[in-house]
Amino acid sequence: MLSKEQNDLITQTGPGTPCGQLLRSYWQPILTSEELPPGAPPLPLRIMSEELVLYRNADGSLGMLGLYCPHRGTDLSYGRIEDGGLRCLYHGWLFDAKGHCQDQPAEKGGGAFRDKIRHIAYPVREMGGLVFAYMGEGEPPLIPNYNFLTAPEDYRIAFRVVQDCNWVQAMEGSIDPAHTSFLHRIAPKEKRGQTDATPAGMHADYFGEDTCPDIEIERTWFGVRICTLRNLERGERYLRVTNYLYPNGATVVGAETAQNAGGYSGRWYVPVDDRTHLRFELLHVTDEPINKQMFRARRSKEIGPDNRHIRNAANRYLQDREEMKSETFSGLGRYFPAQDALAIETPGAIYDRSQEHLGRSDLAVVQMRRALLDAIEQMQAGGEAPGVLRDPAKNVFPDLMVFGDFIEPGLSGPEHCAQRLERTRSGGTKDAP
Repeated sequence: MLSKEQNDLITQTGPGTPCGQLLRSYWQPILTSEELPPGAPPLPLRIMSEELVLYRNADGSLGMLGLYCPHRGTDLSYGRIEDGGLRCLYHGWLFDAKGHCQDQPAEKGGGAFRDKIRHIAYPVREMGGLVFAYMGEGEPPLIPNYNFLTAPEDYRIAFRVVQDCNWVQAMEGSIDPAHTSFLHRIAPKEKRGQTDATPAGMHADYFGEDTCPDIEIERTWFGVRICTLRNLERGERYLRVTNYLYPNGATVVGAETAQNAGGYSGRWYVPVDDRTHLRFELLHVTDEPINKQMFRARRSKEIGPDNRHIRNAANRYLQDREEMKSETFSGLGRYFPAQDALAIETPGAIYDRSQEHLGRSDLAVVQMRRALLDAIEQMQAGGEAPGVLRDPAKNVFPDLMVFGDFIEPGLSGPEHCAQRLERTRSGGTKDAP
């Protein structure tokens, strides 16, 4: 469990907070690119308790400013996109993407004091179908070259959903390996009918066979590697490797990838404020082009136009208790993010972690929290945030492994990973995600 002080430390992310400073030391996704197409109006956003506006110029470039005009506070999301910037409707003040005031047309000479105005502005970039913003101080670092960001467009797809709880609760759900045996369990085929396929890549029957897996943790330069080993009834040993990525990211193998194709999910959990967050998910298939039409159709049945789950607390997540008898463990359908939403939102917006009782199955959550607290402490002591990249030559991830596979007898998860990494470095396999 965490003390109240520790819980406050990791859940408070507004300007000037220690965790807010940590998160602002990295590029953060704020939107999917397709949500702001050419010609779209400026979009108001709330990120880490800051009110902002994102806009796209006629040439496709992006800018992000403080939402309220520094003149008299008018909402700039209603402004005009022109002359390479955003012009306020109230008195016509024009701001470029760096927050410089370019024009004050109601003032003599276009504004005698316009050069003194510096509006809130953050650099923004697009990569992997996402819009990233750097909201920290100093020179921005590099955006990590994760394969799920740099893969060809046909092999990835990005989604965003709003969830009603603190970002840490969602992160804990992503890197918790034990819950898949329960929350996401699908009845075996012989119980649900041969025509009803198991969700792709999840090996739900494996998770049902061994509900008490061996969990081993390795701290890495980019976060935490989580090795979960299940011993199956036929004598096979199934290893699933996921990762916590500094400071608010994760990789999860097999999460809703295409049938019979290798793949995994890269995720970010970005605070809107201390009680709400954005879940970004990049589905990446490695063996064949991703079926984007299928994924969009599946999502449209579960996520509304407001980018929120259709299953929510107001309708008790549309739980079907008849479904629980023979189809699913949860009665929440087969869209795993909706199942996760129940688990992370029902404890409340900010769960009091001093009241919890943790066991061995919570090892990954415990280690993720320690890594996060250590990172905050490192910054408070005057150091740089861990895993921040500034050298392009080091922006590679051969040791970031994301996979689910059967392993040989006698090896632990970390030992198998070490062998796999050695084969990768010697050119025998290609595992880097």
